Amino acid sequence: MDSRALPRILRIEGLIPFTLCAILIGFVVSLWEAGFKAADWSLFFIAAVTAVLIHIDGHLWNDIMDLEIDRREKSRETGRDRPLVYGWATVREYRTISAIVISVIIVLAAYLTIYRVFIPLLVILGFFFDYGYNHPRLALAHHPYTEWYIFPWLVVGVTVTVVYAATGIISMLAIILSLLHGMIVTCFVVSMMRRDVNSDRLGAKCTSSVLSPELPHSTRYGVITMFVAALMIYPLDLVLGNLRLAYILVLATTITAAINTVLGARIDQLCTRTLISPFSGFESDANTLMLKQVAVSISYAVVMCIMVVVFGGIL
Repeated sequence: MDSRALPRILRIEGLIPFTLCAILIGFVVSLWEAGFKAADWSLFFIAAVTAVLIHIDGHLWNDIMDLEIDRREKSRETGRDRPLVYGWATVREYRTISAIVISVIIVLAAYLTIYRVFIPLLVILGFFFDYGYNHPRLALAHHPYTEWYIFPWLVVGVTVTVVYAATGIISMLAIILSLLHGMIVTCFVVSMMRRDVNSDRLGAKCTSSVLSPELPHSTRYGVITMFVAALMIYPLDLVLGNLRLAYILVLATTITAAINTVLGARIDQLCTRTLISPFSGFESDANTLMLKQVAVSISYAVVMCIMVVVFGGIL
């Protein structure tokens, strides 16, 4: 396998805003729930590595599932390399890597189970996200609106897992904060589906954008995220016992969702324009806006964690 395939397998534009940001949130919540000395950071680290490996395995199977679709995609315009399309790797090599990754995951999960009895359930949930969305036999990614409900809960699953590993607690704060971030970062996934509408249509992939290209999916999801964020004031106040911090977190979430909504609306406009008169720069322009959503989402996770540490009295 060509070494150039490695960056594509890691795919940091997805790994950082989802799994790594979820782990960061989990670190802060673990501090909140147990404090630095009481938390088991070795188990936290092992759970974090397990979550990262499951995410990477999802990348492998996503490339296998979308191979024929990727052949029709304008990768030069979006800057996305396709190892299987370019011949840098083969499907057999991807399957071999996946088998090795899964073996490591099983070993790590078995070790965690010695100390945390519910770890197998959380790992099974992770495999559901991995194979349900990415495996060719299930291919939930090829169905409309799947990204709307899969990706927010993926973030929740990772955060809850690492917090449980570190503290032995199924934390409500972890669920709420990770769900907020999950919805924020899913804005870019919905926009990604908008960006890929042309190649997905040619590959017979029935996403929400392929099914109803005239609808402003990115705008709608962003508005829903703002609405859900506003509803979180009372639950956050109950969990945190700090109304001011709850208001600050909800305000930050709403502002971030608004920014992603504006960026998503511009992608919706580009998608609508292609329905009227196709233009060569659609994928490139939409990809630039989507990467801005990624940067905004990562910044939000970092700022949210800082707020919890500073205003929550952890320091």
